[in-house]
Amino acid sequence: MNSRRPWILNKKVLPQHTDHAGVVWHGTYLNWLEESRIDSIDKAGIKYIELLNRGFEMPVYKIEIKYLMPIMIGDEIIIKSYFFTNQGPRIKVNSTLTNLMNKIHAEASVDIVLINKETFKVVRKMPDFLKKYLNNLRKGP
Repeated sequence: MNSRRPWILNKKVLPQHTDHAGVVWHGTYLNWLEESRIDSIDKAGIKYIELLNRGFEMPVYKIEIKYLMPIMIGDEIIIKSYFFTNQGPRIKVNSTLTNLMNKIHAEASVDIVLINKETFKVVRKMPDFLKKYLNNLRKGP
C-alpha cells in the first residue's frame, strides 16, 4: 500500500470519449493518462511548455493498461497517479482510474523518459533544474 498522496485529475465522461455503445473508447484512456501526467508536472512546479522551451521532451517509453470494468458515458472518474523517479532517465507513473465510490475501473503503468528535443536522444542524467520538480512529483501533492 502506498502511503503517499496521489496526484489527482477528475474527468467526466462525455460523448466524445465513448464508442457507439456509450463505453469509453480505449484511446481515451491514453489521452486522460497524458493529461494527468502533464497536470501533475504543472502542479509540481514546472510548466510542460517550459520543459519544451529548455529543449527537452518526455515521451512515453512503455505503457500498460488493465481494463477491469467499463467506464460509461456520464460517469465521473478520478485518476490517481504516483510518480517513481531515480537518477536515471526513466520515470514510472502508476495510475488508477476509479469512480466516485472508489471502485477501480482501470490500472495503468506508464514509463516516460527525458529526451533532448533536438537530437531525440535519451538524457541519462537529469538536469539540475529538473531534479527539484521530479522530487516534488515523487513526494505527491
